[in-house]
Amino acid sequence: MPTQKKDERGKRRDVKIEFVVPPVPQLPEKKISEAQEIQLGIIAKTNFNRFSGKDIAKWLRENHKMWRAVLLPLNFISLRDMDDGNWHADTLYIYFEDGWGFELEEIMREQFHADETRMIGGETAGDMLADSEVDDKPYVILEAWWD
Repeated sequence: MPTQKKDERGKRRDVKIEFVVPPVPQLPEKKISEAQEIQLGIIAKTNFNRFSGKDIAKWLRENHKMWRAVLLPLNFISLRDMDDGNWHADTLYIYFEDGWGFELEEIMREQFHADETRMIGGETAGDMLADSEVDDKPYVILEAWWD
């Protein structure tokens, strides 16, 4: 049975135990560059078949911690039809942050209905980016394709 403690005046004092949990350090929020914002704007305006650019761009903005850069390149058919407002692109490339590749791949397949996904690494990724390594880490890029 716990004993009651009394102070010097003979009055009972309650001991209150408190646990202090230090705040979890928050990483500074990554800023999206102006060039990347332009690309996200293009993605947001691109919609075809099951590719919902508006939804994908919104999700990418909200989850910037998972990726370094994204690109939806066009092809030359766009040159023919751009005057009509059409942007012919069907492949999204995501240069992801370490540890997020497989989750991003699953999200592109399951949530955004990409018809095919694949990881591009090694010499192929290095050739695409005109380099082989950044900070002694090899490049790996997620490619998501919609038909």
